[in-house]
Amino acid sequence: MRKFLALALIATLALSTLGAAFAEEGKPYKIGMLPQFIGENYFDGCRAGAESAAKDFGVNFVYDGPNQSEATNAKQVEILTGWMAAGDFDAFIVSPCDSEGILPTLYAAQEMGIAVITFDSDTPDMNARTFFVNQAPADALAEAMVTIVAEDLAKHGFGEGVGARLAMISSSGLDQNANAWALAVKNYCAANFPWITVNTDETGYLGPDIWTPGSDESAAQAAANETIALSGDAKDGSEINAIIGLSSMATPALAAAWNATVGQKPVVSITGLATPMALVDYILDEENPMKYGVLWDVNDLGYLSVESTVAYLDGTIEPVAGNTFESSLGTKQFAIGVFGGLDLLLGDALIFGADTVEDYDY
Repeated sequence: MRKFLALALIATLALSTLGAAFAEEGKPYKIGMLPQFIGENYFDGCRAGAESAAKDFGVNFVYDGPNQSEATNAKQVEILTGWMAAGDFDAFIVSPCDSEGILPTLYAAQEMGIAVITFDSDTPDMNARTFFVNQAPADALAEAMVTIVAEDLAKHGFGEGVGARLAMISSSGLDQNANAWALAVKNYCAANFPWITVNTDETGYLGPDIWTPGSDESAAQAAANETIALSGDAKDGSEINAIIGLSSMATPALAAAWNATVGQKPVVSITGLATPMALVDYILDEENPMKYGVLWDVNDLGYLSVESTVAYLDGTIEPVAGNTFESSLGTKQFAIGVFGGLDLLLGDALIFGADTVEDYDY
């Protein structure tokens, strides 16, 4: 069915365009960047970096995405289809909402000669894009987040012989990166802190203690409220002892849910992925258990996504595992990612606490 849809889309759009070839000599490249959603500070930070790169490299840059409340594959496909019908785009840079559902459209774009690069979130089909601009290795993010909660749990009497229960608030369950991060967290706990248990199904990234509210803020807040309500310092597994947020909505929602708890507030360790600006008030609040946040430089993620796409269109980089790209941001490495696709690595995880959280403008 997907193959049929892809072929139908190709046939329809081929009537209005002969295919987007790379930019003609002397004509700037036209590149479209499609985030999962717009109007939120994480992707706003990516946009700022991408626009800076577009200016530096003379790119005709188009940025669009669904509203946060409408962050669906259907909305993303609608935008991409419109760009494809225009017939003048050289490349798409995409963060998929549904890593599998978007595949027919990405294939259709490639059939038209449009280069496809993913950023922020990948697709499981390595042939649906040329490479993925990976913000940070999943193992590095897992190490940072698990170490933060493990150290805090130890302060509350957990450790070898006294097990702790860890929950996570992920994305939609269809987000390739969030699934990889959840699996990496579970595996890092098993290898380094076996006294921390994550209750999942056989996938390792879904299950009883993995909430998947998607990108809707109200749903993420509801998931945070529920996990905080189930949390406490019981050492028999009856309560959740630590929670990690795996999205830019879920992590601040956890801190807000703890603040909003009426009566005695639970003893719980929390951290996760979010921008410093989203967590600054909670981290600086001495009472709130959100002491550290983890992320990456979102401005640099946007910048590298556009810069590497231009280099690919120019033919000045060869995206092969082991090769390097001499970016304006420093030397970046191509490597095989956790699901077997080709990644261009931005860098290491960024950890920020009370002493550094105010140093960032995103």
